[in-house]
Amino acid sequence: MDMRTQTPDESYDPLPAHRFRVEAAMLEMIERLQQEGLCRQEIALILADAADEYVIILANMTAETPSDQQSRQPHQ
Repeated sequence: MDMRTQTPDESYDPLPAHRFRVEAAMLEMIERLQQEGLCRQEIALILADAADEYVIILANMTAETPSDQQSRQPHQ
């Protein structure tokens, strides 16, 4: 099931391979940021906030009607 066909009462369960890739990328990013001087707690809180904001953006995008989406596209 993808997020576009999901109903509000259904949970989203990503493919294990996709989850592994995303988590691996996140851990690499965290390690790089720590090497640049950021602390784990700060990184974790910022990532959580960013993920929340991104979920809201996705929810708003899926809530748009086709006419809303067309009106945002550049006219040719």
